[in-house]
Amino acid sequence: MKEIILAVDIGHNVPYDGGAVGIRNENDLNRLVGNELISKLRGGIKVVNCTPSTAKSLNDSLYQRVNTANNSGATLFVSIHHNACPGGYGSEVLCIKGNYQGGLSTKIGEAILKELATPGLKNRGVKDRRNLYVINNTSMPALIVECAFVDSSLDMANYNPEKSAAAIYKGICTALALAEDEQSSNDDKEYYIVKYGDTLWGIGRRFNITVDRLVELNGIGNRNLINVGQRLRVK
Repeated sequence: MKEIILAVDIGHNVPYDGGAVGIRNENDLNRLVGNELISKLRGGIKVVNCTPSTAKSLNDSLYQRVNTANNSGATLFVSIHHNACPGGYGSEVLCIKGNYQGGLSTKIGEAILKELATPGLKNRGVKDRRNLYVINNTSMPALIVECAFVDSSLDMANYNPEKSAAAIYKGICTALALAEDEQSSNDDKEYYIVKYGDTLWGIGRRFNITVDRLVELNGIGNRNLINVGQRLRVK
């Protein structure tokens, strides 16, 4: 299988970068869908979690997400979000459309929306958006999945984050011609890009791995010295 590296961004969820609030909270739903998606992908695709642990500003939050993706060598960037707008309902994907980077973002977006429609979410289509930071600054095809509207009683009545994650996962596998149970050629490895202020202890706590294991996996000579931008294997 051709190596696929998927950068997953769980939208908002850090200081200065909060999500929409409606019948349900976007931060909560983004986290539920995003973590479930990451869990599913680990069975066959190398995953990089681009969600920052903290941020000093909105711009810093967006920069960290993009910087992590760009330093990971990712094949695709997917950012998980939920919408809010009075009267709105359904799912949509935002990306740079047309022939940009072979049209891969559009192709994957269409496949994801087809699957999200299965549990009853209206397909609002793939929309061209060129004014969004993460789409414009990632060095790989990128898309934002707006799974549903948090202020829509229609969407939220029976909303199931696990089903949304499963739909996104299936859409990605379909668009990239991957078997959903196909195993990665990299033995299910996962990587993390070191950010300013990170320590091995903090990274280990986040990914439920000991400092000793991080040192062993990454051949670290000085456990008190890691560098911003360094790529660490965490699984």
